[in-house]
Amino acid sequence: MGDVAEPRNQQQPASRPPRTVSAMVFALLPMVLVAFGIAGMTGQCSFNPGGPSIQGGPVPTVDVPAELRRAAGRVDFPVLEPNLPANWRANAANVTTLASHAQVVRVGWLTGGGRYLRLAQSTAAEDELVESETRQAPHARGAVDAAGRQWVVYDSVRGEQAWVTERDGVRLLITGNADEAEFRALAEAAINAPPGA
Repeated sequence: MGDVAEPRNQQQPASRPPRTVSAMVFALLPMVLVAFGIAGMTGQCSFNPGGPSIQGGPVPTVDVPAELRRAAGRVDFPVLEPNLPANWRANAANVTTLASHAQVVRVGWLTGGGRYLRLAQSTAAEDELVESETRQAPHARGAVDAAGRQWVVYDSVRGEQAWVTERDGVRLLITGNADEAEFRALAEAAINAPPGA
């Protein structure tokens, strides 16, 4: 018995070039460019390397009394509702829980001067609240007197500052890019707000 000969004319499968990361990037690039082009033409995205801006589009509006009533039902401290000038517009509100399980009630406003300020209310320790709101380790740089209280001033992100004081066992923290007069207006409104729910 002889050996069985293998057929010589059997076709080998066509070889494909190896798939590389650069080949995949070049394959996806046209789709990404088309998506950005469509989004840009419809005004659904923008590029702003300097940070968020309040110009150029509709800004959401928040019903502060309704949001704070809901928040009061979720936290174990009275929530204050500051009475602010009519040309201040609330555009954000939420309740978050910190690592210590302390809760923070936040409301943000666009001020009459077109800047942003946020008030955080919490029973958290001052260091924890400051770190959460400023996104950096607490670094006090002095104090100011406002609304009959002393507020400790901390550094915050983007060269901003944060003011912190306490009212009836609840810590109040104001932060944002507003000027001192607007910080003082919010401080006054928070300290003089009637006791919350």
